[in-house]
Formats: sequence, C-alpha cells, structure tokens
Amino acid sequence: MSRLLALLVLGTAIGLGVWLGSSVALGGGHASAQTFIARPGDRIRVLDVPIACRVVRVRELGSRVALDCRRGGPLAGTYGTLLTAREAALVDFVSARRAKILAVAQHEGDMRRCEKTS
Repeated sequence: MSRLLALLVLGTAIGLGVWLGSSVALGGGHASAQTFIARPGDRIRVLDVPIACRVVRVRELGSRVALDCRRGGPLAGTYGTLLTAREAALVDFVSARRAKILAVAQHEGDMRRCEKTS
C-alpha cells in the first residue's frame, strides 16, 4: 500500500510540475512564471518532455473537473494522474482509450485502493 501511495504522490507531483512548468514555457522561457486560466477541453504540453495534461470532467469522480496528466506516446501499460479540488487519483491505462482507477486519496483525508479485477 505504501508503494501505491508513493506512486500516487509522485504522479501528482509530476502533474503539478507540468502545470507550473508549462506556465514558464508559455511565458516565452522567462524566469518569472505566469498564471493562466484553463477550462475543460484545454490542453497543456511540457516543452521538450513527452508529458501533457488536459482539463477534463471525470464521471468516475462525481463529474468533477480534473487535471488529467500523462506521458505522451502509446498509453496502454502506462500510468497517469487525475487531480481535482477534492482528490488525487492514480490511473492505469489498460488500453489506448480505457483507464482503471487504482487508488484515490482525498485531500486532508483518507486514501483508498481499488481492488484489482481480472
């Protein structure tokens, strides 16, 4: 369980780094970062790194708006993160279009691990 929590925290940290780092890239490479507003459907790509995020509405998390971060390239067999105002989730891409939620941690709350099904 602690390994899963570590993966969730790492994925969330990468997602936040992508979000914050992208504002520097959008600012033309200036040392001072700029904040921008993203809406559902907007995409963010990190310069020179195959990582991207998009703003989506996640039905499995109560249709809340989330930052969906993942690596570029084929998704099957990779992991991603979903970050909402209430929770952070670690997902496993089982195919190019389908992901399973492996764990969900609530901000200032508990973490639950989803049981693996075959």
